[in-house]
Amino acid sequence: MPVSATSPQDPTRRRDERRWLFGLALVTLASWGRWLATGSLKVDENYPGRAVGGLLFMMLLCGWALLVLGWHGLLARPPERPRRLALLGLAVAAPMLPMLSNDLFSLFTYGSLAARGHDVYTTAAGLPDSYWYPWVGERWNRVVCVYGPTTLLAIMPAALAGQSAWLALAIYKALWFVPLALVMELSLRRLADRPFFHAFVWLNPLWIVEGPGQLHADLLGLAAITAGLVLARRGRTGASLILYALALLGKYSFAFSGLWFWLSGARSTRARLVRAARLAAVVVGLGALFFAPFWRGPATLTEPLRALGAMNPGGTVTEIVGLVVHFLRGGGIPSPELPVHVALELDRAAKASTWAATSLVMRVLALAVTARILWSVLRRPGNEERLALATGALTVAIATLASHRFQCWYLLAALPFFGLVQSDAWRRWWLAIVAVSPTTDFVLVLPKTSPLLPVWSVLSTGGTVLLFLWALRARYWTAFAPPLDEQPERGQDG
Repeated sequence: MPVSATSPQDPTRRRDERRWLFGLALVTLASWGRWLATGSLKVDENYPGRAVGGLLFMMLLCGWALLVLGWHGLLARPPERPRRLALLGLAVAAPMLPMLSNDLFSLFTYGSLAARGHDVYTTAAGLPDSYWYPWVGERWNRVVCVYGPTTLLAIMPAALAGQSAWLALAIYKALWFVPLALVMELSLRRLADRPFFHAFVWLNPLWIVEGPGQLHADLLGLAAITAGLVLARRGRTGASLILYALALLGKYSFAFSGLWFWLSGARSTRARLVRAARLAAVVVGLGALFFAPFWRGPATLTEPLRALGAMNPGGTVTEIVGLVVHFLRGGGIPSPELPVHVALELDRAAKASTWAATSLVMRVLALAVTARILWSVLRRPGNEERLALATGALTVAIATLASHRFQCWYLLAALPFFGLVQSDAWRRWWLAIVAVSPTTDFVLVLPKTSPLLPVWSVLSTGGTVLLFLWALRARYWTAFAPPLDEQPERGQDG
């Protein structure tokens, strides 16, 4: 039910804001503690000692708990003027150092090589030529660039940093935060009547830590999608299609946002066909433009997709089922002392058949969910609220059910649509998934020999995977089956 507006001086809201900010500050401080403990910004294969790692782990847990608790309160009582808190959160997250992911150093590697004219899409043979190659985790140092050309262009300024990780980090934050702040301001102005949207998107712990904090490239895609959404609602359809294409050409996980950009405002069959043609023309045209500097033939497109498909499952139902079946057959856990690539090959040899069967089942389920969602919106194409919910649900379904790999920041692509509308089941799910899924990476502050590491890995990954399957009917079926004259529940703006 909608929540009545409360006074800006409401003590409960002030308490939630303080919790949120203090929790974020603790997470940022933990990132600096990790650097002080290890002496390097690198994350993978660079871990603190057991005592310091345990302390940092507890600090992270406390900070994250406060962030989520504060966010829960802010969703119930969204700030009527969220600009101050959103920008303050951006400022607190800005000094955060790499801690929960080593992806940033892969970006440094691809960007610096591409700036020197190296091909990073069809072969990984040139990766050792980059100064940043030793900083890349062993799991990823034989993988071609799987980011699209707009992201590759956005990471090429790493070449300006020379051999300074600190300068490269500063360059990225300076270059990426400017368009982000502009998009935040655009949404804060144009969606001023939707405080729930801003509380759900810009104050979301998942967003503020994995986006501005850890600098995942999804930050750029979410900014583009949000700007496109706002402009489309103002009648700027052409500009919104361009922004969608920029997001898609940055990271392919944003592809499913296209459902909203295709159908929003297109009420007749003819309008939908015309919009589909325009959307395709924009994506193909911009794709040709942005891929041109990096083009090495069809392999420029196919090799990154092949590399993604060849990766071992991770963080998904497929991975968990593979582990369970492996243990039931008497298998064990590879020694942490094994080289990473050897461990990956052993894992693949032992579990490939289970992975294949489980992936097939999950993709059939995802196909059924997709069919249900598409049928719902195409049956009533004029219902903008349902379309937003459907687009967000489809994005989540692909990330959690269809994909054989999952990282919590993949969910960022869905945030703007759920900021517009949510059912009760989705609201509960989002609170749970934000609370649990990022904690799988908290083990990166622990040494491999820590007894806490396997325990927490099982608990956090298992909890995340269970949430993928939690309330499937309520989220994917019931949410799209109200009476014909009834719309899904909007965010708590009323």
